[in-house]
Amino acid sequence: MSPQVFIVIGPAGSGKTTIAQQTAEKHQAAYLDKDRVSGRFVEFALTATGHDPTDRESNDYYRANLLPLEYETLMDVAGVNLRLGRSVVLDAPFGAYFDDPDYLTGAANDFHWPSPEITVIRVRVPQDVLRSRLIQRGLERDNWKLAHWDDYWATYGRLECAWSGVQFQDFNNEAPLSLD
Repeated sequence: MSPQVFIVIGPAGSGKTTIAQQTAEKHQAAYLDKDRVSGRFVEFALTATGHDPTDRESNDYYRANLLPLEYETLMDVAGVNLRLGRSVVLDAPFGAYFDDPDYLTGAANDFHWPSPEITVIRVRVPQDVLRSRLIQRGLERDNWKLAHWDDYWATYGRLECAWSGVQFQDFNNEAPLSLD
């Protein structure tokens, strides 16, 4: 069987990580979380350049310079695993690339992915549930989101993905967040 790609998308606090990890376990796939792959480097780079390491949404420097590197690194690591015959689950928001229908085909070509089946799992939650989860989890990286909630939700909460050549699955994740 050819390796598969599962891309789990949704806003912060939607439950992407839980769904992505469950998907990786079910399919015995490599689990690749963007923040774990490159997050420490991004925080270092933001701090070293005088930026708040927890604010990415409103930071032009991050969006122009670091975000592309994060996603290129993630797609490169995915390509290595796919060429080794290992399915992958990618856990990342991807929102900056939703409006480019050819984003995934371009990344697959750039990073020499074999021709895998690509399934995009859209994790969905209502606005009030998402906001409650961000408050409940109490992470510093969510402070900007919560302080600018209307802007955050308008920009990131309802993004629709226009990628072509993929299968979409929607996952309604309204279950209460567990902070075990």
